[in-house]
Amino acid sequence: MATIKRVNHTGISVRDMERSLAFYRDLLGLELIFDSDVDDVPPLSAVVGMNHARGRVAWLRAGDTMIELWQWDHPEGRLLPDDYCPADKGVTHYALETDDVDGLYQRIVDAGFHANTEPRDLGLHKTTYVRGPDDEIIEILEDRATDKWLAELTAEAARRRASK
Repeated sequence: MATIKRVNHTGISVRDMERSLAFYRDLLGLELIFDSDVDDVPPLSAVVGMNHARGRVAWLRAGDTMIELWQWDHPEGRLLPDDYCPADKGVTHYALETDDVDGLYQRIVDAGFHANTEPRDLGLHKTTYVRGPDDEIIEILEDRATDKWLAELTAEAARRRASK
């Protein structure tokens, strides 16, 4: 049976590639490793389920994974609703781990991007949610979770659910 080795990348559809590169590459410091224009390539159109898909794609390295930015020229995509929030169904956010959440938060806010709060200590993480250039929700965090701690908390939650 095939097994999942790791999350390879997170894809984000963007309105303006240069603006998004300024955020992800220049502000957050991710390494741009690939940037290409994509014409109507029938196998790609089939894979993504869009007829005559065209656009520009950029891959940015984030540790051992990547962020994949797509600026689709065809078809034209829809914007996220103004009231898009983490309770919506489907993929609602992704998280970037840092060793200095306070410093990264400050850089993001100083650059004019929205944050819900200053970073808060939630035990497992010190974290906050910010909005990227296309209002995508990004969690930035210092991760403190260990496998042992997570297993203990999971067992405790299961005991509470079972006693209800």
